[in-house]
Amino acid sequence: MLPASFQATRPGSIALLTFMVALNQMSMGLYLPSMPTMAGALGTTVGQVQLTLTVFIAGFAVSQLVWGPVTDRFGRRPALLVGLACFTVASIACAFAATVEQLIAYRFFQALGACAGQVVSRSIVRDTTEGAESAKVMSYIALAMSLSPAVTPSIGGQLHAFFGWRSNFVLLAVIGLTLAAITVARLPETTRRKVPDALHLVPMLRNYGSLLRDRRYVGYILMIGGMFGCLMAYQTGSPFVLMTELGWSPQAYGLLILFNVFGFLAGSLTAARIAPRYGIPRMVRLSSIVVLVSGLLLLAFPLAGHLSTAAVIAPMMLFLFGMGIGIPSAMAGTLQGFPYIAGSASALMGFSQMGVGVLTSLAVSRIDGDHHLVMGAVFAASGLMCFLSQALILRRVPAAR
Repeated sequence: MLPASFQATRPGSIALLTFMVALNQMSMGLYLPSMPTMAGALGTTVGQVQLTLTVFIAGFAVSQLVWGPVTDRFGRRPALLVGLACFTVASIACAFAATVEQLIAYRFFQALGACAGQVVSRSIVRDTTEGAESAKVMSYIALAMSLSPAVTPSIGGQLHAFFGWRSNFVLLAVIGLTLAAITVARLPETTRRKVPDALHLVPMLRNYGSLLRDRRYVGYILMIGGMFGCLMAYQTGSPFVLMTELGWSPQAYGLLILFNVFGFLAGSLTAARIAPRYGIPRMVRLSSIVVLVSGLLLLAFPLAGHLSTAAVIAPMMLFLFGMGIGIPSAMAGTLQGFPYIAGSASALMGFSQMGVGVLTSLAVSRIDGDHHLVMGAVFAASGLMCFLSQALILRRVPAAR
């Protein structure tokens, strides 16, 4: 039985859960305006600095497959506290890194810690809510996942201007320590039944196998992965397109990203008005179309030889509008039907989205050529994946009740 003081639908509880999810996006977005400067400060190349983002995504993706079973075996609260401790220590190490190689290594451990927050928060929602309440809380989690990459670069740009690039990692350490203190004081254990053999290899593989045999689950995680691939392609490429090629300062870059907030907020408000009437299948279908169109636009401009700020920002605003429409429904649909392996279901969903993100980030950072064109091509490919996952998989399974 949960303590009466804890309800996942209360504003304070929702804030804690969403901040835990946002650790991931804050860790990726906060230092984006500093990336071109970091290359000079650490005496390295642009590609090496981009690897600090790619390695973070890779560490986050792989560790989810472990954190999910860990939360099912030992409970949500212990796993979260260990993860936050790892995140805080690694963030401090990043702030004092002397070489890019050190920074890359510390970023991997930072990802391991941040990952616990995302896996645990989704599992807590599944533990404590059902039906409409679950969808409501998931919408706030989706807001954190999608809005923080738009907001945090603005904060990072200001920190860079006043205190330098290392201040971004100091702030992350403070946030990690604060969340750990709140967890100790306010968050109870929420799992109703621990799974003793969750970390044994055979049961772990059996749980993941049962998830992958569910056609609806696979369709949703691939669709979410496609959206996240778009996001990571943009985050990896846009600092160099907007600052190096178009000449914007780190502060200005952070402010330009605020335009993306409007796109996501418009999508979220639209979803709030029409989702009850349309339902999950129609919402994800509409979202996949908008995401595909945004990807084609981001590719069309460089193919036409047109490079401008509007040609970068406008397609991203449209993408975040589509993401705001569809991702709360997609996330809610993914976790339906798996009450006793919610941690594993959440982990595999996170692994898929981050796995696609690794591939898109690596492609943008490693393919030589016009940054604008490469970013647009990878973004469009991810948008196509999102659309095909919905069109070829989700439309061929019965609608969830």
